[in-house]
Amino acid sequence: MPISFHAVRPAPALMAVALALAAAPLLAQTPAAKPAPKAAGKTLGGNAASSGKLMTREELRSCLKRLEDLNVAAKDVEAQRPVLDRERDELKAAGDTLKAERAEVDNRLAAVREWEVRMRNHASEIEAFNKRSAALQEAPRGQQESLMAQLNADRERLQKAREALGAAEAGLVPTYQSQAKAYNERALARDAKVNDWNARNATAVEASVKQQEARVLWLNECANRPYLEDDEKAIKAGK
Repeated sequence: MPISFHAVRPAPALMAVALALAAAPLLAQTPAAKPAPKAAGKTLGGNAASSGKLMTREELRSCLKRLEDLNVAAKDVEAQRPVLDRERDELKAAGDTLKAERAEVDNRLAAVREWEVRMRNHASEIEAFNKRSAALQEAPRGQQESLMAQLNADRERLQKAREALGAAEAGLVPTYQSQAKAYNERALARDAKVNDWNARNATAVEASVKQQEARVLWLNECANRPYLEDDEKAIKAGK
């Protein structure tokens, strides 16, 4: 005859032991609670966390590297500007000095041009004198003596004029040539510096524009996206 369920009833003390043994495996299978990650309350732009998509650690790593590169590029661009501005002022001052030198050279040239006019007039007088001297033999005998005296007086006057023109030439022409040569050399040297400055300034401006464009792109892609502080700490720790 089958044994009835109610016919076998363990003692109270034994039942307590059985329950305790049965509960032990259940406690061992319960996983330990993991600490919750810190909330995404920061952005690289310094603003309160927006509702944008949370950055992954790799995205955060990329944005941090881009920010570092942007700051380095900004320092390089900023470092070039004072140098270029100083050189620009120096070139402007050199240009002003050259303008004053050019005015002096032009004055010298005007004096040389006036001397050249006097030389041409003197050459015309000499030509006329030579023609009159050649025609002396054909003049009436009664006039030859007076004509000879006039020619002698003109010869002496032309000789003095030639000496004066020679002295003027010695004082004007070499000085003008020397000043003009020095001016041209300085002007060419400055022109070369101006061309070099223009090229370097254009490069600096282009670099500044690109740096600003890169910063705007970074602001759009990185600045306002939230991230986990734990990810930031891990990246700084080299993980």
